[in-house]
Amino acid sequence: MGFFIRYLRKHYPKTFTTEFDVLDAFIASDYTNQAMAESEFISDIKQIASWSPCPLQKWALNQSQSFACLQKTAIKNHWTSIVFAQTNAEESKAYYLHRAKSAQENANAYLNKENAVTLNIENVPVIDKGKKAAEVSEVEEDEDEDEDKQDIPSDLTIEHHPYRTCQYSITYAGYEESSNNARTDASSKWDINNLCISDLCYSLKQTTARVVENVDPAQISDIRILVLNDIYLFDKDSSFSVSKYFHSHVHNAIKPTLFFGSNTINKGLDCYNWCTQLETCPPVDWLPSLTLCAEFLTSACKSGNVLDVHTAQVLTQILPMLINGPMDDTVEDSYVHHYLSPLLCSVFSSDSRLRLNWANGQLKSETTNSFKPDFTVYNLSGSAKCVILIAEFKHKDQNSYVESDLVKLGKQMKLTLNLLIKDGVKKPKVCGIHCEGEEVYTFIMDMPSPKLYRMCNVSKIKLFKNLDQISLLPSILSHLLYLKTIACETASKIEDAILFKYDNLKRPSPNPPTDWISSSSVTVNRVPKRQKK
Repeated sequence: MGFFIRYLRKHYPKTFTTEFDVLDAFIASDYTNQAMAESEFISDIKQIASWSPCPLQKWALNQSQSFACLQKTAIKNHWTSIVFAQTNAEESKAYYLHRAKSAQENANAYLNKENAVTLNIENVPVIDKGKKAAEVSEVEEDEDEDEDKQDIPSDLTIEHHPYRTCQYSITYAGYEESSNNARTDASSKWDINNLCISDLCYSLKQTTARVVENVDPAQISDIRILVLNDIYLFDKDSSFSVSKYFHSHVHNAIKPTLFFGSNTINKGLDCYNWCTQLETCPPVDWLPSLTLCAEFLTSACKSGNVLDVHTAQVLTQILPMLINGPMDDTVEDSYVHHYLSPLLCSVFSSDSRLRLNWANGQLKSETTNSFKPDFTVYNLSGSAKCVILIAEFKHKDQNSYVESDLVKLGKQMKLTLNLLIKDGVKKPKVCGIHCEGEEVYTFIMDMPSPKLYRMCNVSKIKLFKNLDQISLLPSILSHLLYLKTIACETASKIEDAILFKYDNLKRPSPNPPTDWISSSSVTVNRVPKRQKK
């Protein structure tokens, strides 16, 4: 008998307990002895799984299967899975606790009794000492079950999206394809310090699929939606990363691998001094501002410093307008035109391998969903147009009520990466930019394992809106220049693949192989309102 069962018998020796009490006992179980953790954990899970059919039995069976998948890995992975299982139990407990509370309140109102006693909840087992499981009584369901699910408060659920207040559903497209067998040899696994990160990601997707079955789709977070699409968002801050569902030592092991060599960011010679000068002593009129920018640009061209050149070029476009105060950004088009266009055009137009496209193109798609990104950077080799970078812009007051721009960006990057792999581009990386209000986030996506799209947030930048914030400009440009470096690397690989095809009349062998690719798509959709009779 493991820690959990002993805890349950000690704290609930005579009373009946509902499912959330059992989960509470599992959460409080002491698995701190790592040497005994594996045997104790398996013993407890098997005993729960032996109870009569109920949601708790299914939960235990799923945990047992997930744990069995990690038996061939290091003991750290076992330990991580135990912590993960207890976290999953805590999330499930909150949901069942709210169900019980709501059902009790409904029964009290129905019976008109101030002190109504214990109520058994439908599909929630009660456990009695000496019994494996007991039958539960049924409670009348409300006429509209969907409306009841929406009443679950966000503070009792593990996920919450603040802008989804209507009724939503989840659509699966090509979802069975993602379960196809892919190579699982040692070379295809993502390992860090003897930790198999890819196995943890696969286990998280299985858990997320079960979570989605038990919560209102309106409450599913962006991270969970991306996971269902085989996209795993990693961030240096664990609260914004998929690694928040892993143990802290796993996140700490992953964090140093997320930079992709970003220590090579360009450093300027004079640009920081120029911007500080503009903040403290700005020009008083349009003509003096142009004269000053011309001096900056001449000095930068003589020095040849890349960051100085781009800073001077952007200042030439925006300084004459900013001297009269902040520009209008209430409309998304004007917001992009005034603040983002000068930055992106300066950086990504400076290489002949890269071309720009503004909000009038459509990405190829293997599903019924089509995407129209706000901005793309692509390479044109011969007649082949290959997208390398995708950007989504949103004024902070224009929020999405279905899927956020972050989810949209992740799906577009995944689709683009799939196309590059199929075209024979060797180990490609796709870049992404997500701008919401004054916050700019840059991403890089690659594929370290089958069906695992690693989406790394490599920088978080604050955008300037007036001359008092112009000192932020060199920092913004340096991160965009780093993103351009990654884009140029992929552009060179695209050219290599195209030339190979011309010389050999066939595409190069995909690397990674095409069986790594996931074409499935999971989408949150708003349910249309019922038409009135």
